[in-house]
Amino acid sequence: MKKLHTIRINDKNPGQFSGSATFILLLIIFLSSCKSPVVPTIVVIKNDDTYSPAKVRPVLDEWQHKTFNYFYDGASPSGMILEGNDRGDGGIVTIGGSGFGLMALIVGSERGWITRQQAADRTQKIVRFLGKSERFQGMWSHWYNPDGTAYPFGDQVKTGDIVESAYMAAGLLTASEYYTDNSAVETEIRDSVASFWDTMNWRFYAGTDKVLHWLWYSQENRLTMDVRGWNEAWIVYILALGSTSTHNIPTDVYTLGWLNNGAIYHPTTSYYGYNLPLGDVKGGPMFFAHYSFLGLDPRKIEDQHVNYWKQNVAHTMINRQYCVVEAPANYKYDEKNWGLTACYDAKPPYTNYMARSPINDDGVIAPTASLGSFPYTPFYSTQVLLQLAGNTLAQGTYGFADAYCPYTNTSEKKHLAIDQGPIVVMMENYRSGLIWNLMMKNEHVKAGLLLAGVKGKPDYQEGFNLAVVNTKTNEFDMMRHPDREVYELNYVISTSGSTQFTITDSSNTIISDTTINAAMGENTWSFNTSKIINGKQYTLKMKTPDNKEFQLVTRLR
Repeated sequence: MKKLHTIRINDKNPGQFSGSATFILLLIIFLSSCKSPVVPTIVVIKNDDTYSPAKVRPVLDEWQHKTFNYFYDGASPSGMILEGNDRGDGGIVTIGGSGFGLMALIVGSERGWITRQQAADRTQKIVRFLGKSERFQGMWSHWYNPDGTAYPFGDQVKTGDIVESAYMAAGLLTASEYYTDNSAVETEIRDSVASFWDTMNWRFYAGTDKVLHWLWYSQENRLTMDVRGWNEAWIVYILALGSTSTHNIPTDVYTLGWLNNGAIYHPTTSYYGYNLPLGDVKGGPMFFAHYSFLGLDPRKIEDQHVNYWKQNVAHTMINRQYCVVEAPANYKYDEKNWGLTACYDAKPPYTNYMARSPINDDGVIAPTASLGSFPYTPFYSTQVLLQLAGNTLAQGTYGFADAYCPYTNTSEKKHLAIDQGPIVVMMENYRSGLIWNLMMKNEHVKAGLLLAGVKGKPDYQEGFNLAVVNTKTNEFDMMRHPDREVYELNYVISTSGSTQFTITDSSNTIISDTTINAAMGENTWSFNTSKIINGKQYTLKMKTPDNKEFQLVTRLR
């Protein structure tokens, strides 16, 4: 405190201060001579918890469950799945969508939404329906009446559909791997699956050609529509190759038909910096990366030319980047509104069902496009999920509306089985790998993949093998797994032993330093620390037992 100087004032002299004025003046002088105490500045950083497991997990649970209800509460009395939930034509059921439904029932059982017995009983109803329904060289038609007779699909009358039948067969084979108890119900399921499988004549659908045909018009004895890649039908060839010796296809049908004698591959093609060795310009609709891969685990699939995980992740990233960066601004796409695939129209006059893609875009988003891509882009898919969960416009009776249009603020709230299925199943494959694990151990699937030239395991190079960096930001966006509540990152090393992992922030300060005794090959690094500020950039570094170093620039959410 400064020394207080006293001023003497004579109240008796005219023009001088009064006593009260003197007091006020002295108080002012006293206060002005004091320094204010120094108060330390405290900066409180509130960690953003938008994408925390506690916030994401209940939303995943709620909407995965609501979508599952389409396959249980919304099913036909036969147990089969309705093609759409508002057709008003007597309950037409779909074969492909019911195949997806068989997988969804397993998810519901494991999630506790229904009991295992309920799932088995419903599956029994489905296989009994399939057993009495019309079949064409062992294949089913696209749609059916409630009595099991084939319902016309366009000009298809009494017509076998090999692609829809493959989706059903995938569901059946998965069911046979899940229902392994010796109860009467589960035994009947396995016996029925074996009976169907033994009579599905894939070879017939090749005819005398070196290619499978999508359709057989039985009344005209006519095969039509070559099934050539790349599209949603890869599962057809995998199952046809792995079938019984009397009904399978020779490998040259695969090589000359699906692979088009190698013309299917374009290894140097890329869009936005993502290598895309298969498929249409900018990838095509997202269902190419969904339908065959509800049961086939792309992380484990690589042939001479393509790693199917990288293919599908690149496809998803291209689809998203088109929407976020390149699409017309008036469509109002953004990080929380992206995803183009086949769906109903969602804007007046609601005229067309269309396979939408970056080269065939009219402003309509299908939730199944991003949500069915959960294993490939979990953070980006979660951004869309959280937006949809708060958007009543995009919600229907069983989960999300089939499609919505941001720029007209309109939607199509009815549901389509083949759009609902990938949401339930692929969310689960991200969360637990459930359906992938079941189908990939099936002997017929393993045989088909082997005959298709798929390696015993992918030749992943050392480093963070499954991470695909966003080419726009040069970062890899990560969030904690909603169920396991940690960040998870796959890595490959060529020598087993002590492997060091460090996390540094943008100022190159080390916030975590861990050493793990890791096995040679593919592993998973799980980590979390309270020092991470969500939404900030970090660099993850790995030093292998033989002193090789790898790093990945990330943004941890």
